[in-house]
Amino acid sequence: MKIGIIGLGLIGGSIAQGLKKNNHKISAYDKDSNSLKYAIDRNIIDESFENLNDFLKNNTLVYLCLYPHDIISFFKINGHLIQPGTIFIEVSGIKSSLISEIEKIDLPNIEIIYTHPIAGKESSGIYNSDCSIFENSNYIIIDYFKNKKENVALTKKLAEEIGFNKISVVSMEIHDDLLAYTSHITHLISMALVNSYDEEINIIDFAGDSYKDLTRIAQNNSILWTDIFLNNSKYILKRLDLFIEELNLLKKEIQNKDSDKLKILLEKSNKLKKKYKKVR
Repeated sequence: MKIGIIGLGLIGGSIAQGLKKNNHKISAYDKDSNSLKYAIDRNIIDESFENLNDFLKNNTLVYLCLYPHDIISFFKINGHLIQPGTIFIEVSGIKSSLISEIEKIDLPNIEIIYTHPIAGKESSGIYNSDCSIFENSNYIIIDYFKNKKENVALTKKLAEEIGFNKISVVSMEIHDDLLAYTSHITHLISMALVNSYDEEINIIDFAGDSYKDLTRIAQNNSILWTDIFLNNSKYILKRLDLFIEELNLLKKEIQNKDSDKLKILLEKSNKLKKKYKKVR
């Protein structure tokens, strides 16, 4: 199958690798000619385009691997260039605000399937792409009334080929709320923990696995995460308030030196964590 990719960053490059391993013919467009050359030289893609118009003329099934604000700009500026019948598979980390903005744009005779591959690295760019990040990972497809069943089925099939294990179909609101909890505030917590230490002693000389695990994602793509934090603020602030409430409960019992109440809070997290493991 011939498949196009717009945006050869970490996710776009990794998707290209995964699809190419399954014998699909992959072409790509990116503003960065160096990224295109890297992908061609390493056989990540079969064909590169530096002209977007030419790319769109030659591709009717396209993975759109851009930042949320760039996706909106892409459709606003280039909607008139898109061939009727083109299917876009979008892969950003927020949905409600994105879909709301795209629905304001006149895009007749094309279909956008909103998805989210739950995978990544702390490093970005085509040079760090690796399709193994998708193996046994989760993939979310938004239940969107404008999507045709056969195109959603195709999207699921391609996700499975790339290596995703669990594929869920949910509303945009559920996606944004759950991702605020499982991803967005976890990144905020990691960043805040790193930023809270400003002493001269090299903390790494005193850090164990717990610190390393918790702060791995503090090394971040600031453009991407600014986009996510601001565009999913409704659900992030909700989840952040609940987290701060729980943190304050722990702080209170530590201040009060109340071992009984502190143990209850600790055991609560043990029980919940075991429950989630059983579900998996």
